[in-house]
Amino acid sequence: MKKHLLILLLAVAAAPAAWAQGGALSSKEYGDGSAGTESRNTGFGIKGGYNVSELKGSGSNLFPNSNSLSSFNAGVYGQVGFNNFASMQVELLYIRKGFRTDETTVTTGGVATTYAARDNRLDYLELPVLFVGNITETLSFHIGPQVSLLTKVKSGSEDLDLNDNGYNSIDYGAIGGVEARLGPARLGVRYDLSLGKIYENGTVVRYNNTAISANPISDDDIRNQSFQVYLGLGFGK
Repeated sequence: MKKHLLILLLAVAAAPAAWAQGGALSSKEYGDGSAGTESRNTGFGIKGGYNVSELKGSGSNLFPNSNSLSSFNAGVYGQVGFNNFASMQVELLYIRKGFRTDETTVTTGGVATTYAARDNRLDYLELPVLFVGNITETLSFHIGPQVSLLTKVKSGSEDLDLNDNGYNSIDYGAIGGVEARLGPARLGVRYDLSLGKIYENGTVVRYNNTAISANPISDDDIRNQSFQVYLGLGFGK
């Protein structure tokens, strides 16, 4: 996770310097007063990128061999500017979170079961509502809440029923990040922390119809966290 985060941060840190070579073109040319609004931050667009997610929370040690999962995010956004500094951005994203488990052997009731390494994918429709503040002409910070709807869970090649396997269908949390911009183009990095729990209280976690433990999880504080990098293309109002 640390290696992936370093790569993402370096990419965004380098972006403003690289874009500064562009000369006269600046983010003021995106949705400025000539387009019918006094704020250059009003418009809409599309975005997509790469994210690295993993488990967080005191109960996540239920999966002692869990690692980060690399996947994707994609969606649309709309932005309403209040002035040349502040704006609100609402997004609708399809994002894949989850974790990867290495091969492990679990003993339940004296019977040892070996689980193969697999990707555990949780697909969400996510709705962030973000405050955007411009730090410079090309750099801004984003912060705000998000709420998500779990649409699909897959462990390896196995599709898991959400209700039968005790998944919470609603997640929520907070997002913070920075974004570099040149005209309509955007490059950003953000941290997405879920505050909602993945599993319902009292769930017996199963894979391949076999319980990891014979008893319900004793600590259901198991949450998502992800680091994201994205590219976007905006259109002024």
